[in-house]
Amino acid sequence: MLEAIELVKSFGRLRAVDHFSMKIEKGEVKALIGPNGAGKTTFVNLVTGALYPDEGRIRLDGKCIAKLPSYKRARLGLARTYQIPKPYPNLTVLENVLVSSIYSARLKGEEALSNAVEALKFVGIYELADKQASELNAEQQKLLDFARALAARPRYLLIDEIGAGLSPEELDSLATKIRSLAKQGIGILYIGHIMKMVKSVADWVVVMNEGREVAEGTYDQIASNEEVIKIYLGEKGVE
Repeated sequence: MLEAIELVKSFGRLRAVDHFSMKIEKGEVKALIGPNGAGKTTFVNLVTGALYPDEGRIRLDGKCIAKLPSYKRARLGLARTYQIPKPYPNLTVLENVLVSSIYSARLKGEEALSNAVEALKFVGIYELADKQASELNAEQQKLLDFARALAARPRYLLIDEIGAGLSPEELDSLATKIRSLAKQGIGILYIGHIMKMVKSVADWVVVMNEGREVAEGTYDQIASNEEVIKIYLGEKGVE
């Protein structure tokens, strides 16, 4: 289980995450939604080590990881994608994924290469393997970011806004891939604004606003929650 317990993070007078807690079980897909500025990405940064909490605890399968650097958390089985991908621009697509295969999954030689190729095939961009990462468009870079996370062989995967810019068909394919990863036993947190994706992938939905949890429940429960509709979904609710 991945546990975040009463996390707090402030930037000056702004409290971006305010005593926020969440648990993610292996094989479960949770969605984290909320308006822009709710604190969702800050929360992901705290869990993965890009930021350190002012207060609170983070446990990965019972091990306290709140003070560990990102690379050590990755080696323990925690991976993420980024809202704005930042690949190594001067490396090829395959070389980008190999970095995760070697330094996060700690594989060598042919095993590292095979792992990287498998990740690229899974996300559907293996045909771009020899391209420079700088040549990819925004959607392709997000899929590369997804492949890099998978090549780390995570036990828990945090996916931040990967669906933006994808076509309906690509979203359906992505949702199927996320569900298949959960069936393999990977615990997944999906962060996004596209409610169709949330409905397709999530077993449970948590709503965040101003750094705090506002509501949680099934998709249908969240979609009919008056407070959620008021702060995030708009007066028309969710289709």
